[in-house]
Amino acid sequence: MATLLFFSGAILPAQQNADPYPFAAGNYWIYQGRVTVPARETAPGHWLPPESKEMTWRSEITKVVYRKGGVETKGDLSPSIVAAVFDNFPLGLTAWFPGSEGFLGILIQVNSGKFYAITYTEAAFGKPGMKSAPYKISGIMARVQDPHDNLRDLLGNATPIIDLPLAPGKGWGAPFTHWSVTRRENGSLTGLRGAPATLNREGFTLETSDNTGNVRFDFVPGVGITRVFCESLFPRGDANHRELEVRLVEVHLDKTK
Repeated sequence: MATLLFFSGAILPAQQNADPYPFAAGNYWIYQGRVTVPARETAPGHWLPPESKEMTWRSEITKVVYRKGGVETKGDLSPSIVAAVFDNFPLGLTAWFPGSEGFLGILIQVNSGKFYAITYTEAAFGKPGMKSAPYKISGIMARVQDPHDNLRDLLGNATPIIDLPLAPGKGWGAPFTHWSVTRRENGSLTGLRGAPATLNREGFTLETSDNTGNVRFDFVPGVGITRVFCESLFPRGDANHRELEVRLVEVHLDKTK
């Protein structure tokens, strides 16, 4: 299943960076954290108990395409769009289960400030893998590159997961697809391997919730997503409780557009 994810205050210099998300094939981020998954049925009548384990994921951009002009979004023509394909897209990890394949995702940047996420989460334990996902992703990337495609139905009424500039108190979207900036984060890059010594950008925490649970993540312009947390509405201790928290521990942004 493909899922679309994904004020006040002065515009901060870091948010005006030409590359608020470092889109370049070969750039990668390494995340570490703990995931707690509920009891799950692996075969008829065979259930595995809940488990909690430490995990490491490498999230990498494998392809980037660009286009200027001719992109229709909610009735307006946008001057630019960039689409990047990720292996192990960070927010795709919110649906990760043991035995699942790496989550594929596309992050689409419109007009340098709005970021939409499309993630493929078919590969859960005991379910078919994402055999069709690469073809779907290739189709989306081909559409972005096609100057005759106005992409009218590509994003539809999707809500961006990031809407620059960011400031605490800012919010956007409708109920159940609403995102809000809940706080400003200083020192988000402390201890991060691979981050340039001169890089000292502040980050922001963005949150959303629906009738299944809550998701929040930290974002640092120029670096990317530095932390992901999600939990289901079932309380801790319940066999159906699910929780994931991962942090960015290493980054390699030596590739350029």
